Amino acid sequence: MDDETRSLWRRPAVWAAGALLLSGAGGGAWASGLFSAPACSGAPLRITVAAQPEIAPALSGVASRFNVEKHRVSGRCVHARVAPAAPAAYKGGTDAWVPESSLWLSIAREGGYTSVPLAATSVASTPVVLATTRPVEKEFRDADVDIGWRLLLKDKAGGLALERIAADPSAGMTGTIAMLAVEQVDKDADRDADVAEALRKNGGSTSTLADLIGAERFDRPLAVTTEQAVVAYNETHRPNPVVSLMPDEGTLMLDHPYAVTTKDQRRRDAAEAFQAALGTRSARDILQRAGFRVPDGTLTAAYASEYDLPEKAPKPLRLPTRKEIDEAFSSWKA
Repeated sequence: MDDETRSLWRRPAVWAAGALLLSGAGGGAWASGLFSAPACSGAPLRITVAAQPEIAPALSGVASRFNVEKHRVSGRCVHARVAPAAPAAYKGGTDAWVPESSLWLSIAREGGYTSVPLAATSVASTPVVLATTRPVEKEFRDADVDIGWRLLLKDKAGGLALERIAADPSAGMTGTIAMLAVEQVDKDADRDADVAEALRKNGGSTSTLADLIGAERFDRPLAVTTEQAVVAYNETHRPNPVVSLMPDEGTLMLDHPYAVTTKDQRRRDAAEAFQAALGTRSARDILQRAGFRVPDGTLTAAYASEYDLPEKAPKPLRLPTRKEIDEAFSSWKA
């Protein structure tokens, strides 16, 4: 692994088995006690956090509690606002950014957003998984189909025709991770070309679960998505739930890094105060209620039981190199 890639992956530890937990104590001005006084003076110090649309509602819930608690920076109360922003649509201009994956940080920097750090600390995680409808999942079990990333290279499994669905990597990182995973588990695959060709036929959408439900029944749809997306979808589609399928070989995680991007020191202190709040027990409860895992990839017993998911973090695949990431992007566009 080259120095650039090692730097990229050093801190977002949910990609590794030994993960780095975001401390509830926080850092910088928060730890020094600048926010402990109960009274505020002057107008609120308002900060904006751009966030992946899937995690933005949960972060907004944390922000609502944070704002009521009247945390201070230089005597002024901090007011945090969370704005949904897909990574490809990120235009800078906010005080912090929470994309779905640390992979987007280097992409943003290369795109000219030099205020974006190369690495940042995770606030929540979710594994990339395969998903299908409940009837198809039963057919897979009855046919003894092995659930793994190689299914994305197949037109049929156990005699069942497959319709594979994934998001365009330029719109979401799950498609890229699918190609990286296939390359790791199937050395005979022509790099990412085989899986890219298969997924492009049904790819390009960011609403893969909606596409899954709309697929023809006889095609047995199989979507690349996230565990959290399945939880969120099922919360609003209880009569017709989808099923999360963890590949036997393991997976990679979306680590949702919190990147402070403002250069103004007072605003940086305010952004770090909100970051510290995201590490508290109450904040993590809000995030797990939304289907996210904590940064080390685990779930509390209560939420694991409610969502019928394992408490332990999934088996991790090897961290990709920057060269592999670039090849995955380029192969989709080929």
